[in-house]
Amino acid sequence: MNTAETSRPDGPRRVIVIGAGPSGLTAARELERAGHRVTVLEEQDTVAGKCRSLEVEGLVHDLGGHICTNRYERTAQLMQELGVETERTTRYRLLDVERRTTSRQAMSFLRDPAFRRYRALREREFPHIAEPGLAHSARALAAPVTEWLAEHRLQSMAASFGPGYTAAGYGCLDDAMPALYFVKYAEMTGLLSPGPELLGHEGSFTVAGGFATLWRRVAAELRDVRCGVRVASVERHADGVRVLTDAGPLDADDLVLAVAPDRILPALDATAQERDLAGRVRSNAYHTTVATASELPDNAFYFLTPHTARRTATGHCVSYHHRYPDSDVRTFYSYGRPEDVATLLRRDIAQLGGRLREVHLHQPWAFMPHFGSDDLRDGALDRLDALQGRNRTYYTGGLPAFELVECTVAHAQDLVRRHFPPAQGTLTPQERIKEERTS
Repeated sequence: MNTAETSRPDGPRRVIVIGAGPSGLTAARELERAGHRVTVLEEQDTVAGKCRSLEVEGLVHDLGGHICTNRYERTAQLMQELGVETERTTRYRLLDVERRTTSRQAMSFLRDPAFRRYRALREREFPHIAEPGLAHSARALAAPVTEWLAEHRLQSMAASFGPGYTAAGYGCLDDAMPALYFVKYAEMTGLLSPGPELLGHEGSFTVAGGFATLWRRVAAELRDVRCGVRVASVERHADGVRVLTDAGPLDADDLVLAVAPDRILPALDATAQERDLAGRVRSNAYHTTVATASELPDNAFYFLTPHTARRTATGHCVSYHHRYPDSDVRTFYSYGRPEDVATLLRRDIAQLGGRLREVHLHQPWAFMPHFGSDDLRDGALDRLDALQGRNRTYYTGGLPAFELVECTVAHAQDLVRRHFPPAQGTLTPQERIKEERTS
């Protein structure tokens, strides 16, 4: 097996992309726009990955990522290019389960002297944190988040951003998660740095009719997207890549893995370094439950305290979204084992004075692939980055980019633009934009 990035011809390259979530579809779109021939393989029966949507009683409910902030410039551009309609998101509220009271999300950190210390620290130690990828800031932010916050006297940052961070599936602040991921999340909220108004929205926005609409539009543009396909094995050699699926073999020049390395490892002819990195990947057991539940606070995205404050509350609901005022269908989010989540969700709803009437879908996720603090200090993300192009293989998705739509979109676009120059006679994205403006 060739261990170095192979020189590539100027003509179109044949590329297989495994995974039809946001990163895989974005990479495929960039590749086709650069004149390359792409086949996308997805084991599920639909595209969108963790951005899938479910229709209940004529209304669409998003199962995973769907909240866009003013940092979502690449995603907004994609929506604009594809003519996707957007709408303002519902408000955010803290909901105290024990007292049954609601309050606004505290943003005292932005008015605290600690915010000035944070900005100085960012400029000095991790100035590229808001840019695509994670490797550029990993070593500076490898310490467990609670230790890092205490060291730099930034505890008010935890009070302002901790509930949303935990509610979104990234873990509790007391479970030794590296500071890298908490800081990346905080930056992407758009609250730490001013950003432009996007698509006519002053604040957060989402896709009208469900976020999966965007990814179905992307997939519809592509020439060859195959869902319900299981990858049995991947063989890489000096002349190309062969992917054996349950529908037969496929040959290509290159492979883009838009799934976490630990997921594809059983099928991959992995090197020792790939096996080592895959064995270090961690993820969160996160769950989405779409259910009809009445007599609960309405019309907001609620972060449930104290469940978001400590990992001992694992299994309890950490947040729920009530999106449509005239519907009792809500989307609930939890961590833990499926049997605990089901039992505790009913208990949590009852504690809030509500009634769980019907569960429409329970979706478990292996969410947020990441490395631990010791692995970040030892350069795990740098080693993953160094593998780009070796053995004709490229890596994108939540592990190198962070499990957030804008992050995976930006990383996938930059990966393709860096490693797959346009085939002869194909305009670059910049040249295409210039031509469209002058035509």
